[in-house]
Amino acid sequence: MSSGKLARSTHSEFFTWSPDLDPADYLFVTYRVAAACDVEDAASGMAMEQSAATVSIPGFVDAGTLSGWTIRVRSIRTAAPSQERVVPPYSISTDVYPGQGAGSETRERWDIELGFPLRLLMGRPSQLLNVLVGELPRLGFLTSFRLIECTLPSSFGPGPAFGVPGIRAKLGNPLGPLLCRSMRPAVGLDTATMARLNREVLIGGFHLVKDDELACFPDSTAFRAHVQAMVRARDEARERSGEPKLYIANLICEPEEVETRWDMACRLGADAVLVAPFIQGLGLIRRLAQEVRLPILAHNTFSDLLTRHGGWGLSDASLCGWLRQLGADWFVTPGPFATPDYPSGAAQALLQAAFRPREGAKPIMPILQGGKNPEGLAGYRAAAGSSEFMLIVASWVDSHPDGLAAAARRFREAVEG
Repeated sequence: MSSGKLARSTHSEFFTWSPDLDPADYLFVTYRVAAACDVEDAASGMAMEQSAATVSIPGFVDAGTLSGWTIRVRSIRTAAPSQERVVPPYSISTDVYPGQGAGSETRERWDIELGFPLRLLMGRPSQLLNVLVGELPRLGFLTSFRLIECTLPSSFGPGPAFGVPGIRAKLGNPLGPLLCRSMRPAVGLDTATMARLNREVLIGGFHLVKDDELACFPDSTAFRAHVQAMVRARDEARERSGEPKLYIANLICEPEEVETRWDMACRLGADAVLVAPFIQGLGLIRRLAQEVRLPILAHNTFSDLLTRHGGWGLSDASLCGWLRQLGADWFVTPGPFATPDYPSGAAQALLQAAFRPREGAKPIMPILQGGKNPEGLAGYRAAAGSSEFMLIVASWVDSHPDGLAAAARRFREAVEG
């Protein structure tokens, strides 16, 4: 609905949690917000905005008929003050915008827990961002908005078909973190040269290579030729090295191309695929995972727009948990992960979302990327709490004075040392 038609409800009981309600019928989501109005008004407005705000229309809708479709405010708690900047508020002529203060730079934050009727979501991944976020960020009285906690029920997906144990099994359960080279330069390089780069780094000791997310193919013929070339390079590296090697194919394409390219990747011998769930849709992960054919790398392209700002967006941990429940086998950690700039509490929450035991959901493997080198291994392990992660490395091996294969060998020795 439009916030321009939002009005203070005369039936507040339909938007307030009641002990008579069954928690099993609801998904509970916590938001950390700042508001330019009373926090109870803000919470009620959020609940109304994303559900059946109009609960009574004389002659058409009786009060209470839609009570099972309304979002309920379960709790409001004071959160720690924040130094994060807020966005300016705005006001429109509805009753939900009373008592705004002149100042918008408040440090006050509140954690608002809302109960969403599961019937609003209908078990559909496309409804997650549509219902749980939707038009909430456009509410003019919200000057800070962040979805900080939401654990999906098992009905939303099969969970990872392979997960950490399946990925490691495909590689013969190697020691230490996995090493993967993303195919760089991402664009403009001929296929034969890219295949040689892949072969060299795999022979040198890397476990995997992956298509870059920017790789784009004009048609299925070009995609087929690329996959075939990369699979041949992988096979040659397997033979030369005497150990398993994996190749991850790029499945970022138009909706009408997905089915054909997914089937090609499976039949032509790719070992996994990467998709862009925040561009292609969260439902794509579940659709592919249900077939239990290849592991799925949920790429982070675009998603940092949703997560990077501490006072606006969604938490990394929540999104990781969603990707895991839907069926992804890898996820990409935030850029500052494993550096002093990433808060320890956020890191712990992220790892919990990836690894905590959940029925039917294998652990999902974190990917660390961005300037990784052997000297940083101790820090990467400390941040991840184990060696159950994959490193994306290109620049360090590409620029090494001893050459690509020798550099890959030294990184592998450091990982296993």
